[in-house]
Amino acid sequence: MQLCTVAMLGLFVILGTWQLGRGDVKSEIERAVNHQEAEINDVSLPLDNTESWRYKKIKLTGRYLVEKQFLFDNQVRDGKTGYNVLTPFYVDSSKAWVLVDRGWLAQGESRNVLPAVDFEAGQVTVTGRVYVPYDAAYSLGGIAEGEDSSWPRRIQFVDYSQLASRLGFALQPFTLRLDEQELHGYRRDWAANNLSSKKHYGYAFQWYAMAVALIVLWWLYSIRPMMKKNEK
Repeated sequence: MQLCTVAMLGLFVILGTWQLGRGDVKSEIERAVNHQEAEINDVSLPLDNTESWRYKKIKLTGRYLVEKQFLFDNQVRDGKTGYNVLTPFYVDSSKAWVLVDRGWLAQGESRNVLPAVDFEAGQVTVTGRVYVPYDAAYSLGGIAEGEDSSWPRRIQFVDYSQLASRLGFALQPFTLRLDEQELHGYRRDWAANNLSSKKHYGYAFQWYAMAVALIVLWWLYSIRPMMKKNEK
């Protein structure tokens, strides 16, 4: 019984600390987004100090590679599961490839049938914000389900080197989140999609409160009776 209580207590503390850390990350994201100017930057790739460009708006001219796209799995909007559609984009001036996040698309009735994401586009100029991950990609499983050679391919996390190996060419270490007014995109309410730091801090408080409640119950129903018994 005591071992189970200690295990549960440790779990509550770990989960609370994890949510607290996520809250700090989201708080940093919110500060970064709020302080970024709306000015559109012309850039040359690769970017100098990529992280310093996080959430800045840039403009790129080139063409999409619609034949090879990725569906970033398990993305939830309004309680519905779907995908973020990631499409390689060749930047003419820099002769470099960037992964463009064209937004969220619902899964549909079955996971066995992937949504159609092809479209026709020649040379285009696109604008969006630079998204640089804060943490390294992590998953309990592999990046994809099997080694299916068909496209689009469903992926479980974004790892630029692994995606580049599947594409056959190098990718820049960031994703361009396509502006809402741009063509060839899906749902792109980027700011609304981020769980706010306040909610993470609220979840952290709940886990810590459960840990405190467990300690109180442990004292009342285990330690205190034992102490009274020893006094007799």
